[in-house]
Amino acid sequence: MRGLAVLVGAVIGASIVTSVVTAGPQSEPYSGGGDFQVYCSSCHGASGKGDGSIAKSLKKQPADLTLLSKQNNGVFPGDKVFKTVDGHGSGSSHDADMPAWGEVFAKSSESQGAENAAARIRTLVKHLETLQAK
Repeated sequence: MRGLAVLVGAVIGASIVTSVVTAGPQSEPYSGGGDFQVYCSSCHGASGKGDGSIAKSLKKQPADLTLLSKQNNGVFPGDKVFKTVDGHGSGSSHDADMPAWGEVFAKSSESQGAENAAARIRTLVKHLETLQAK
């Protein structure tokens, strides 16, 4: 019986250590790729090319997000993308079909408040940068 208790304790201890090592102190609380698939892919498509499942039903064709760097002389326009996703302030090229995600995320239980919403949008912008055509 004592051996079983030691074994269970060892398994639990290993699980805790694995969780701490996997998560690490630098891990992001939000997933840009996950948020993209949940909130953006229905319009922009799973790969960001503007070919999502509801794209054809929109008044304005969703942007091909893989071409953002190419359209800006090879430089990813991170600040402009952030403002567009956020939907607030000058420099936002937001349109009526796309929600102001800053408001949506600020009201979400996962990213409540403006500061958390901004952090969440930054991880989404980082993900969009990885989708750029080479």
